[in-house]
Amino acid sequence: MKTITLLLFSIFLLVGATNSTKAKIQFEKLESKSVIGDFNGDKKLDTLFETHTSKNEKNGITEVPFIDDYDTMVDYYYKNSIQTSLKSSNKKIKNLDLGTSFGVYCLINIGDNNNDKKDELALVIDYCDFSNLNSCKIYSLCNNNWTMIHHFAIHEAAFEYADGEILDPNKIGDYLQKKKGKWFYADAFEVLESDDSIVKMKPLKIKKCN
Repeated sequence: MKTITLLLFSIFLLVGATNSTKAKIQFEKLESKSVIGDFNGDKKLDTLFETHTSKNEKNGITEVPFIDDYDTMVDYYYKNSIQTSLKSSNKKIKNLDLGTSFGVYCLINIGDNNNDKKDELALVIDYCDFSNLNSCKIYSLCNNNWTMIHHFAIHEAAFEYADGEILDPNKIGDYLQKKKGKWFYADAFEVLESDDSIVKMKPLKIKKCN
């Protein structure tokens, strides 16, 4: 009888410890940035939403376990295949799949830069990697398929901010800015190779889809 009682007590402690461990797991909400524009040229505004999926939840996830260690967090994202995509409010527009990442740093509508009667989309992916060098990718809907038509290097320090500071969501530090109605950019690789401490920006000119 004592043996059975002791066994039941041990099981009770084990279950309690398991439930206690589960209760201690904290979760953090995944961001879902969005951008509005006429990306397919039908003269109607659509909204692109940042969405996330995993191999365990194909229909989408909104949170992940809070992990206070960058290496472990990177490992978790790859093991669980946490994918980022952009989904349009217009069901005729295909998703733009961005692969495994923490999400996007920014989504910027740069307007119709190449005069093809459609807005272009600039974005920076928050990769699960260990480099601060990144790139701004510019996409356009080409024959109903999202196509990267331009890109240039940026440094992720452009997205760092002090407590209480709010970043402008419509620019990327000294790498992508709109001045007097026109877009200008600077390539981080060119900045690194230059002896000039002042970042020189150039007019952003994008070719049409091939």
